[in-house]
Amino acid sequence: MTPLPPVPAPQKLSASTRLGIFLLALVVIVGCLFLIFPSDRIVTPDWVPAIKSELRAALTVVSPYLGVALLSMIVAIAELASTFPTYPREALRTRWARVLILVNVGAAFLALIIARVTMPSVNPVLLVIGVGVGFQAIIRTRFVLARAMGGPEGSDDEVSLNLGWLYEQFQHLCRTQIDLELMKNRRTAVIHLLQTYPTIAELYDIAYYTIIARATLTPEEERARVEQLQTLIDPKAPEQFARNSMALTILENGGPAYVELLLSQAMGGGETAAAPSRASQEELVWQLINNYSLDGLVDLTHKLSDDPKVREWVSQAAAANQDTVEATQKASIAYFLLQQVGQRKVQQALDEQAKRPSAPANSPPDA
Repeated sequence: MTPLPPVPAPQKLSASTRLGIFLLALVVIVGCLFLIFPSDRIVTPDWVPAIKSELRAALTVVSPYLGVALLSMIVAIAELASTFPTYPREALRTRWARVLILVNVGAAFLALIIARVTMPSVNPVLLVIGVGVGFQAIIRTRFVLARAMGGPEGSDDEVSLNLGWLYEQFQHLCRTQIDLELMKNRRTAVIHLLQTYPTIAELYDIAYYTIIARATLTPEEERARVEQLQTLIDPKAPEQFARNSMALTILENGGPAYVELLLSQAMGGGETAAAPSRASQEELVWQLINNYSLDGLVDLTHKLSDDPKVREWVSQAAAANQDTVEATQKASIAYFLLQQVGQRKVQQALDEQAKRPSAPANSPPDA
């Protein structure tokens, strides 16, 4: 298979370009402040007062629209970030994300124009806050006018006015199109992960570490994701499906930047040296599954590790479970042992067992 090209890094502005933009913005801000609030200690030309009055008049007209636009943009960006928590930056860069933001800004402009025409005497600051916050809330609100006593929410026995129905449809369209645009990037990242880390053993190690290294997951969420990951290492499951699912798990839990870091580290020169290790890990896992029973793996864990947490985890993983096949339990314990005690100790235990030809299969070595 022809190696895929590396994942292209996002284009970044050079340091000189960023410095130039910062200095230009600083000059513009200082110039506007000087024109609006000129100092009495500095002799100013005669044209400054006229420019000052024109600038203040322009800001009086433009500032309400800028305030409303800022509030609507914040709301739209918050919606996108909450919808795509793993890919917030990538989602904001898509074409449909810009469409969603522009539609929010345009609708807020229209609402402000209507409010200023119908309520000209209202304080401009209150009008901006009311339109910027209230309008965004109204188009996302569903009013229940009447409901049957004791009836559940959302049932047919209620009279409601859904002002946000049209916006919900547009929001659903944008969400679907953004997700489809991100599919290409997700698939590309998964393919690169599979080609860089081709074995299930290494993908499982990375995915397991990615889950437990997350600081924002609750213990329940972490346990659920680890259990879901362990279901993928059943030897009876299709290997390609397991590899794809593990790569996607790494991407979903670590994010695109984390995947780029993994790929860049692998391309830095460590991949060639790590290839024999990957193959030997996979071989050790299969030897543990084929040569040991569940009780034998528990006894092997007690022999190789003195950590009570490791022993407890293996004992719980080997407990009888009607919802899990024995092969999945053995595979989970095998991968866990390699992570906790190391490849060398496991290899030594297997070599010791191989030297005893009289030992039957699926029996643990003597403690």
